[in-house]
Amino acid sequence: MVDKNDKQKSDENYFCHIVIPSKNYETSKLFFENVFRWIVQRAPGTTSWDVLPPSEKGPSAELNSEEDAIVPAIYTSNIDTKPKLIEKFGGKKLKDKTPIGDCVKYGYYALFEDSHGNKMCLYSDK
Repeated sequence: MVDKNDKQKSDENYFCHIVIPSKNYETSKLFFENVFRWIVQRAPGTTSWDVLPPSEKGPSAELNSEEDAIVPAIYTSNIDTKPKLIEKFGGKKLKDKTPIGDCVKYGYYALFEDSHGNKMCLYSDK
């Protein structure tokens, strides 16, 4: 049972970002730019590339060479306590809160598996 005292903002717990595996950023860039007309560019201060749909609809995305499957990210305002709740209900923490890129201006992420072993990510701007 969820603790009723655990208050959450109404604007959290939504899918906000998608990590797309890529072993070759240049071929991925050609694919997404030519098929979908997305803008694909290096993300400053990181090892990934941003994928920017011109419509600005839907979650943000990135090409990432460290992943081998698509990883959805869920926004949370409390990335420090959410992993405990994940574990309480059968999930598994894979990576603790980590700054994105060289500095924290991009926020933080933490990796986890849900109760069925699906790899996902938490994202927080603080």
